[in-house]
Amino acid sequence: MAFTLQDAAIAASIICLAGWLAYRALLPKPIPGIPYDEKSARRILGDIPDAMKHRAETKELLSFLSKRIKELDSPIIQLSMRPFGGRPWVIINDGREAQDILVRRGREFDRSDFFRMVFEQLFPKNQGVMYTNDEWRHNRRLMADAMSPNFLNNTAAHKIHENTLDLIELWQHRMRLAKGRPFEVMADVTYTTVDTIWAACFGHRIGAAQSQSDFLSKVSSIELPSSTDEIAAIPDGPLPEVYVALKDLADSAQIPMNSMFGQKAHWFALNFYPSLRRALVIRDKLVYSKLDEAWKTFDGGRSDAEIKCVVDLVVQRETNLAKKENRPVERNSRNLFDEVAGFLNAGQDTTSSTLSWGMKYLTKHQDVQNKVRDALKTTFEEAAKSGRQLEAEEIAKAKCPYLDAFVEEVLRHSGINPANMRVALQDAQLLGHVIPKGTDVFMMTSGPSYHEPPMPLDEKLRSGSSREQKGDSERFEWKKPSDLDEFKPERWLVPNDKGGLDHNSRAAPMQIFGLGIRGCYGKRLAYLEMRVIYALVLWNFELLPIADSIGDFKGTDVMSHQPQHVRIRLAPVQRVL
Repeated sequence: MAFTLQDAAIAASIICLAGWLAYRALLPKPIPGIPYDEKSARRILGDIPDAMKHRAETKELLSFLSKRIKELDSPIIQLSMRPFGGRPWVIINDGREAQDILVRRGREFDRSDFFRMVFEQLFPKNQGVMYTNDEWRHNRRLMADAMSPNFLNNTAAHKIHENTLDLIELWQHRMRLAKGRPFEVMADVTYTTVDTIWAACFGHRIGAAQSQSDFLSKVSSIELPSSTDEIAAIPDGPLPEVYVALKDLADSAQIPMNSMFGQKAHWFALNFYPSLRRALVIRDKLVYSKLDEAWKTFDGGRSDAEIKCVVDLVVQRETNLAKKENRPVERNSRNLFDEVAGFLNAGQDTTSSTLSWGMKYLTKHQDVQNKVRDALKTTFEEAAKSGRQLEAEEIAKAKCPYLDAFVEEVLRHSGINPANMRVALQDAQLLGHVIPKGTDVFMMTSGPSYHEPPMPLDEKLRSGSSREQKGDSERFEWKKPSDLDEFKPERWLVPNDKGGLDHNSRAAPMQIFGLGIRGCYGKRLAYLEMRVIYALVLWNFELLPIADSIGDFKGTDVMSHQPQHVRIRLAPVQRVL
């Protein structure tokens, strides 16, 4: 049968119609009523091209969300970041409503699937990737003692202190070799963070920072630039194999974030990239062996006084829970393994990022640095007079309001966690709009409400529980909104009835660690790490000014919002008053 021109025309029309229908089916499907970028709604890839352009220009991704909010001039918007018809993200930039969701609307919003996508291949039975259910509650109970004041102040503080002294020794070597020039320290901060987490988890040292000190102790001099304002390139030595494995696994969480294949890409990398396969084997063998050692010691009649690390605590806790619940002890529980593995991973990126930003703020704001150091000398007057090193327990337990205020302001101003994420468990009302079940909601932790005044919002659009909480209103309608963009630790200090100043963690708007029962599990340990490390660094060193050209505050989004570089110039502190 002959194929006529009319048949060809009909076939072409059908193909064009099918193509057009397929194109329409793949376009983003905006949620009715919520502002969105109209240009992006006409592209199959939605907002992704604009986000990638922003990332290429700034090395930041989540700041694109804040940028779009300002462009659309609304405290609630939606972005199409899942191509081929996937659900849009809903973004809100209002501190009061975010607090209401995180604290009081747990039945409507739960842990986002984003965390499962990022971490499930590393530890699928860790509390961080679970919905808020009975299994999550079991894991939380399993790990409860690791954040107790007794363990933190009497055990973890000593581990942090020991490993921070390794950092002090390392920086003394770098200072010697740099001869008054600035040098890069971001990797050093990460070494110390991993060292402290390892020591708290297993009770002994991994020695990443110490390995660099040992290497540099054998280096008598290096080639230096002619100007003392230029950066000294100081060589690095080999690192412990276990450190490299743990760091590689932590960094691998970026794979699902940067790939359109998400978890599948992460699974493939962990199973087929030689370095990651080796790292996973090293980690698994390590955790299983440490748990086995703890069980054997516990079977031998270990007393509470012999609890030296997190592994000891969880083994003891599992035994006690099993007795209470009248069940056999689960020695080879995947939940127990993944809690330990997750603890090793937790905070590597966020805590080191915060500490890194802190070094930059101390360098930039010399007046703040002097105030923190003066506060330390006042608080630890005896140690200052005798010229001795600060001890672990005294740093952990003493009240030093300005040090705590500095820590809070670094967290607030740096925005290390750009957004808290939740998923709608049901169709839910949010600022006058219906959020469909299964939609991810991103609550920004910077921008309006945090670093600038909140965006105008009709009070009637808020949820009933948000309107009822007058305290939230006062907190997020900051008394001096013109200074929210400034780095100012004093905002966290409030007068007390003795004529002095106390630290108040609720004095200013901040949600870096999240809020509510799904807030950051390791928050107390993170605060303790920062307190000890900042105190010892400032007790031993002056962070001298550096040129603006090498001390900028450009950031990059990896697992957290971290600085692109951290350069410091050091001088020893004369501690004797």
